[in-house]
Amino acid sequence: MERRAFFKLIGISAAVAAGGTAYACSSGHGMLSLVPAAEDSSAYRIANDPQVSFSSEVDVLIVGSGIAGLSAAMAPAEAGHSVMVVDKLDLLGGESFSSNGIMRVSGSAFQKAAGIDTTAIEAWDARKQELADEGVPDIEFAKRLFVTAPDWIDHLVDTYQVELADPRAYVKGGGLSTVLLPKNGLGDMESFMVPLRNGLANKGVAFSTGLQAVAFIQDGGGAICGMRLLAVKNQAVSDIRAKRVVVATGGFASSQPLIHAYVPNQEQVASYTFASMGEGQMLCSGVGGKLAGMDKAGPLTGRVPQSCAWGMFAPAVIVDLAGKRFAREDDVNAAADACHADDRGHWWTIFDKQLIESSQSRSVAQVTAKYVKRLVGPCDTLDDLAKAMFMPAEALKAAFEEYDKTVESGKDEAFGRTLFLQKLIAPYYAFRQSPVRYKTRGGANTDGEGRLLNATGSPVSGVYCCGSVGASSLEGLASNGAFGMLVGQAVAKVLAEEEGSDVSSASA
Repeated sequence: MERRAFFKLIGISAAVAAGGTAYACSSGHGMLSLVPAAEDSSAYRIANDPQVSFSSEVDVLIVGSGIAGLSAAMAPAEAGHSVMVVDKLDLLGGESFSSNGIMRVSGSAFQKAAGIDTTAIEAWDARKQELADEGVPDIEFAKRLFVTAPDWIDHLVDTYQVELADPRAYVKGGGLSTVLLPKNGLGDMESFMVPLRNGLANKGVAFSTGLQAVAFIQDGGGAICGMRLLAVKNQAVSDIRAKRVVVATGGFASSQPLIHAYVPNQEQVASYTFASMGEGQMLCSGVGGKLAGMDKAGPLTGRVPQSCAWGMFAPAVIVDLAGKRFAREDDVNAAADACHADDRGHWWTIFDKQLIESSQSRSVAQVTAKYVKRLVGPCDTLDDLAKAMFMPAEALKAAFEEYDKTVESGKDEAFGRTLFLQKLIAPYYAFRQSPVRYKTRGGANTDGEGRLLNATGSPVSGVYCCGSVGASSLEGLASNGAFGMLVGQAVAKVLAEEEGSDVSSASA
């Protein structure tokens, strides 16, 4: 165990303004500083601990075990570097584990084997327009993630035996050829992330849960040389020395103070997540990293995210509490965003046996069994359905008449739906939803390799970011996974270069 000397106050950082403190010490190893995370009352006690004591040392410390963090672990582990992944939750996988599982990918070998030949470049124009409509600022980086995603998927399949659903099961029904799902469809992240976790463990990656990152540790030159971790259950402190630290802690959708500060128009919306507290952004800010774009409202989803995707794989009709259709059904965010924007409160997703018997039958069965109080049906008529949904039958019938005309015309002029534009047939079912926060935009500024940048655009030595903690992050598992893979490759490359330099110096 390597002992460090006593700390003294040396300055005020961005983290201090939000509740953190910076400390330094002098020893034979040079100056060290400890910068706690913001908005964590336990950080005050941790910051005032007068000494740093490194209990272990690794080449790469990754904070966050979601899809971005696990993907960042791949290249360093495969190159033989020591890697540790920590997460403050008790289970690995972060909030990726509870996602709907939709991955926007084009051009993977897995898809080509299923007869889907569209390449990422061919699919990019359509995806580019979608991202532009969402207000994504860095389109070039978005393109890089999109064209990297197929390589990411193929690496997971070939090296880690990650299992995916056969896309022919839903593409043949009119679904998206640019979508991949876990083996058992929507929500089945276990079959996706467990093989990746196990494969990384077999390559020597160490995993620790229940540990929250509360402070970076800097050396005298300002480079990050480790991280202070706090055990959530017993408040025990661990100081980990690391050559590189990768921050993959997600967004800040669960932090009411940060939502209030940056996205106040979503302040009254409940949060689906509970762990995305923005600690990574605050930690990065505390060591000079610049935050950007956090005032851009993130998309919303439903309280039960899986059901928000049902309209991508089978016919469905979305109506508000007054029985009016108000959003396209083949967009996972459209209903929640529109519901919040217009203060509609809740909405209903109406479906029939076409969804129950679709490629996503498992998702429908799981969701309706778990959330039986949100479900009505089967109802043999629209009158019966309207009564069960506590709305005027005339309004619901009018909505269906309008929808049926859209089906007959083959074009949804009102909302732009393109997938499964088909009529529903009795008996009918309806599932009630409400909008929630699950994703934020913006975060720590990074370069193309994921290195944390300060206000002048220079890298903060030793720190990388990937996934939703970064300002350039995008919506979705595939983009976060591709982001993580790129960062892992960059870290592995620089470590190899440093080792090569050390060998050359020793030889000289």
